[in-house]
Parts: sequence; structure tokens; C-alpha cells
Amino acid sequence: MGEIKEHYKSLTWYQKIGFCILWALSCLISYSPRFLRYGVLRPFITFIFRLVGYRKRVILRNLQRSFPEKSDKEIKRIMRAYYVMLAEAVVNTISLVGANPKRTGSALLCDETEQQIERTKGRDWIVMPAHYGCWEYYPLWCWKDDNCDFISVYHPMKSPIFEHYYRRIRNYGDNNFLVSMNDTVRYYVKHRGKGRNMVLGLISDQSPILRADTEWVEFLNQPTAFIDGGSRLAIRFGLPIYFVEMERIKADSYKMRYTEIYDGQEQVEPMVVVRRYAELLEAMIRRRPELWMWSHNRWRHTPEKQARRFGKKKEA
Repeated sequence: MGEIKEHYKSLTWYQKIGFCILWALSCLISYSPRFLRYGVLRPFITFIFRLVGYRKRVILRNLQRSFPEKSDKEIKRIMRAYYVMLAEAVVNTISLVGANPKRTGSALLCDETEQQIERTKGRDWIVMPAHYGCWEYYPLWCWKDDNCDFISVYHPMKSPIFEHYYRRIRNYGDNNFLVSMNDTVRYYVKHRGKGRNMVLGLISDQSPILRADTEWVEFLNQPTAFIDGGSRLAIRFGLPIYFVEMERIKADSYKMRYTEIYDGQEQVEPMVVVRRYAELLEAMIRRRPELWMWSHNRWRHTPEKQARRFGKKKEA
């Protein structure tokens, strides 16, 4: 909480005003009746997305390349459903303002909570979810195991107002901490082995920085680059990795399941773990494609682009 206060002090006076207005509106929405949030606000946001054609070209291109077997009619149906789910994710995120276990505890369900706590007892571990459904729900795991510290690894936002807004929203409890992606290893080395076990939450399905040594995974019918920081960290420090499968129960409730993809001891290359993650992610996306974040320019990097920039081409 001290870091959040310090960040607020760093805002300019007009940024503070902007944040206070945004936070007040969010509180008003968060504490409004459920039927207003999902019966009125969600359709309204969906209408706006469709009216302005929010990233329509990117969404259509991603869907067409990922599902070449589907007709144009099916692709457009998925896109319409995606706009609804994206609007729902916005409402879900706003509804997390003032979240606490009593008021918001049913947002994230897990049938195997006790089993997962027992499996990881006495160990640090990594959880690798995706931008699927309402990804802001993942850190709510910190409520389920108050004997560990949950480290939410995130990419800082350019807007100081929204950076502070998301820091406030994600402040779920005393055992939940926000760490910038670039500071992950440094933070872990500094805080590991100090009495409390750590769970590092690394959403790993976004597009990484293109490098000469970037390796490619066949994912949704196309060569795809993945962030491999989580697998490298796990192999270096012997940390088990769990993939999170999310199932949408209703608008404001998801059920999660854990699948181990690395036990912290197996001698493998980082890309082996990445491929396991990609396979599970693709299977989950194919079950409910509208729940994944199609508006992200996920395939802006290609082996051809890598070859042009660095003078060589990696095989998928």
C-alpha cells in the first residue's frame, strides 16, 4: 500500500484530478446492482465497440489466420461474441474496485484449492495464465492461500492515470504484490527464501520483443513467438510451473484448474515448456474462441520479419 501512496504523490495535480474522477465513476459502477452492470452497461459498451469497429481489421485477420477451416459467417459470429466478452471484461475489471473476499469471493472458483495448496506447500511456484476471459481475476488466488505471497507480474502502462488506477484495483490484499515485468528476476532473487513462499503470476501469451534468437512455435496454424521468461526463471531456480485453464461460469464468475507443465526438476530446454503452454492454451481457445484477446496484434512478428531484420530464419 505504501508504494501505491508514493505513486499517487508522483502524479501531477491534473492527473490526480483525472484519477479521482475515474475512480469515483468506477466505484459508482462497482457498487451498482448487477443487472445494471451486465444488463445495461455491458450491452452499451458492446454497442460502442461495434459502432466504432474497435480493432476490427486486426480481429478479423487474427481469426481468419487462426481458423482457416471456418467460414466468413462463423468468423464474424466469433467476432461479435468477442465484442460482448471484451465489454464484459471491462465491466468485470471495474467491478473489482473495492474487491474483498466477502463481496467478490465468488468471482474466481477452484475445485482443487486445497490440493493445489498441498502440492505446492513449502515451495515457490509459477502460474502461467493467459489473456482469456477476465484475466484480472487471476490474482484473486491470493485470497485462497494467505500463507504465500502472490506476485502479479505486469507491463506498466504509459498513462500515469491508468497505471495508478490498475495499481489500486490490483491491490487485493497484504499478500498481493505488483512487480514490473523487467524487474521480475531481480525482485525474486531479492525476496526468495525469506520465510514466505512466493507464487509468481506470469501471463505469457502476449507477443515478445523480436530477437535474433527468437524461436517459433506452431500455434493456431501459424508460427508464433512466445515470451519465455517464465520457463527460463523456472529452470534456473527449480520452480514448478502450472498452466491455468479458465472456464466461464457466468458473467462475473470463472472457475480455474491447474495443470502442471514443469515440475521444477526435469532437465529440459525453455522452449519445451513454452510448447507445452502453447498446446494447452490452443486447446482452451478452441473450446471458447471468443474468450481470448483477439484485438491484440499477436502476430506482428514472423520468421520472415526476423530473417529480414537479423539475416536468418528460424524454423517453427
